[in-house]
Amino acid sequence: MTMDLLQAADHTPPMGDLFSHPRLSFCRALWTAPLADEAQAPARRIIHARVLQCHGPARLQRLGVRPAQGYHKCGSYQDLDWVTSFRVLLWQEGRWRVHLQASGLASPAAGEVLWFDLGDAISSAAILEVRRCGIDNWWPSWNLVSGAFLLEGEMLTGLAPRQERTLATGEVVLADLPPGVTAERSDGEVRYRTRFLQVGFYLNRAGFSHLGIDESGGGDTSHSILFQHAGSFPQGVMLHPLASRPLAAATLRYEVQGLTRVQGNRVEYELALPEAGQQYRLCWEIEEDRLILRASRSAAREIQAWYSSAWLMSLRPTVSPAHCLGKITRAGETGLVELPALLHAPRFGTLRITASNGHALWRCDAFRPLDMTTGELKLGEIPQPEGHYLLPAGKFECELHFALARPELKLAEDTPIPVIAALQKCAFTALTYRPDTATFSNNGASMHCPICMDNWSALTTRLPGLLPHLHPVDLLRDSLERWLDGGQGYTSGNMLQHGVFHEAEDEYLLTGAACLLGLGEYLQHSGTAAWLRDYREPIRQQLAKMRGRDLDGDGLIESRFRTGVSGTGQWSTCWFDVISFGWKDAFSNAILYRALTVLAGILPKLEADELSAGLADWAAELRKNFRPAFYNPKTGWLAGWRCAENKLHDYAFLFVNGAAVSCGLLELDEARGIMGRLWQETKRVAMPDPLLGLPGNLWHIPDADLADIMQGYPLGYYQNGGRTMAQARHFVNALYWVGMKAEADELLTRLCEGLARGLVFGGNKSGVDWRFWDDRPCGYEGLLTDQFGVLASALERFGI
Repeated sequence: MTMDLLQAADHTPPMGDLFSHPRLSFCRALWTAPLADEAQAPARRIIHARVLQCHGPARLQRLGVRPAQGYHKCGSYQDLDWVTSFRVLLWQEGRWRVHLQASGLASPAAGEVLWFDLGDAISSAAILEVRRCGIDNWWPSWNLVSGAFLLEGEMLTGLAPRQERTLATGEVVLADLPPGVTAERSDGEVRYRTRFLQVGFYLNRAGFSHLGIDESGGGDTSHSILFQHAGSFPQGVMLHPLASRPLAAATLRYEVQGLTRVQGNRVEYELALPEAGQQYRLCWEIEEDRLILRASRSAAREIQAWYSSAWLMSLRPTVSPAHCLGKITRAGETGLVELPALLHAPRFGTLRITASNGHALWRCDAFRPLDMTTGELKLGEIPQPEGHYLLPAGKFECELHFALARPELKLAEDTPIPVIAALQKCAFTALTYRPDTATFSNNGASMHCPICMDNWSALTTRLPGLLPHLHPVDLLRDSLERWLDGGQGYTSGNMLQHGVFHEAEDEYLLTGAACLLGLGEYLQHSGTAAWLRDYREPIRQQLAKMRGRDLDGDGLIESRFRTGVSGTGQWSTCWFDVISFGWKDAFSNAILYRALTVLAGILPKLEADELSAGLADWAAELRKNFRPAFYNPKTGWLAGWRCAENKLHDYAFLFVNGAAVSCGLLELDEARGIMGRLWQETKRVAMPDPLLGLPGNLWHIPDADLADIMQGYPLGYYQNGGRTMAQARHFVNALYWVGMKAEADELLTRLCEGLARGLVFGGNKSGVDWRFWDDRPCGYEGLLTDQFGVLASALERFGI
């Protein structure tokens, strides 16, 4: 029977509405190099592919291609993107063959599907690889690839039967434990507790049942950071050979034979997957402050696999949006990092993962729709260009240590205790890097947000090295390279509205300014002439685009799309995306001024005089016209924006005035007066304790100056005066800038107290990233990368 094979469902477990229906197709992200006809593409980029894996041969008749949702770059608009270039790869005779290739495709009309004949090809596995697309060009998104294809064909083989098996349990002896380690057996597991760790192991299946961390050693380990779901076990050994059914999966199939033994603080799994010729021996040892894994994989023959984990750790971002800090490989499936690496769980702690030999890689991925992130051990595996893995024959071994780790920071002797505590607890938290997308993001399970690049550069250029082969600035460089190579993000990349292209940076003015400042601070810290030569052309283009955003020739940039006019319900030109900042935006222009001054100084030193030409004059022009554009004589401080109707919009914005002052846009005496008046205004309006953050604005913003979805809420709700750590650094920095040192120290210490106690960030969807003035949460994400910019202020003040 002919059907869309991409919609073919696997068996359903008897779990009722607790379970989502598994399918035989999935999406995969992979690094790729340009093909012969892709000369203009970046040297390395991330593309996505839709994969079909049947349990036996299928007849492939025709492929349909249609528009689908593109990358979500703006909360107010969703693009429909389309495939312009793709390849169909079929697994035949033990290798991939390019069966069909097409390029230069136009966007289908509404409701139209472009059909391509596949000639009744027979294969059990297919890769539909999108090489290029209409809006995001060389960086086709997950959204597009997951919805763009129809693959009509006929299943020639039925579904493999359900086949879940359990391991036998051998001797379990919990005596002779090391000092500081206790253990018990119950509910089909053994559970170990120390003052730093609580870790459980299933007995009838290889995998964690609990993982709790308390880096302080206080024994608060009851919260498990693992992803757990009734009837599903995404932990431990996983194996899905190519051209086959899964043999060890989270559900439906676990065709594993083996035995579990427990002796004291050692848990040992001996496993065999006879059909794949694979054997695993996994011996865990629990110490007070670390876990040790001695792992081996023996293979009677070489196999290829879609999924192949010697040990999978699935984590729950709603408990803690964990992320991995490591050096990415940029080969095969995305997310692979070299060891050592750091696995960080915000609020709980960090495990430093080290390996004793070269047989091990670590891989991380984020599955936001499932509220799941993963870390997995790849043991003796070779990533393949198509995104799967070669598991060679032979024996491969490694010893991994998962040891508690904390940042090593050098601070002045007079550093306040809350500041020390905040830096110790949050320095790794601030580095919200996603190895699977090669960029910093909102958090470890959230969107890329280049609009935060200046926040990341402020932090990474002040932090020490993370690992022997990794400095935080390396992660900043990855993020910059993705942006310069055309990789999209929230507030960044191509947009198509009413048939006309423009860049999200033309709406969100801050994105380009923040990225240019991040670029300048990266170059100041560790830039080289060689790196700059590689990226000279995209940097030139970005500077030219930014210059083109000065629409009226006064040095200030404006948005032709976001007018800032009251009553339009428009979104923003800056980070506060649901406030109607528009036309001339004081915040974005302040960051741009700093970017221009930094770049004007550093580019000539790196043999790039032509890139710096005119930047100093532009900065001077911007500074000359900044105060006349934004100063409000009625309040004695700067307004947030001047709209296209030439009206000021002023709601006592702390971050706006803070950025303008600390970026050097005002003379010192006037800056001191502005900060003094705002400080007094915080007292007059009874601004709450900064323990839970600062409000972006002290006065209520009426609905007329808010995006449509923000209207109808009181002062203190979310971006309308809600308290947050995000962007708070600018007001702190400005207090220091004008010499209000006592006030700045007071504010910084209280902000750090909230960070140190973990009060202002949490699991995704917890909403604690924003607070009403009476302390009630009113946020959404739970952890936002900008919340930790204040740590850069702390390092500037107290770092050595």
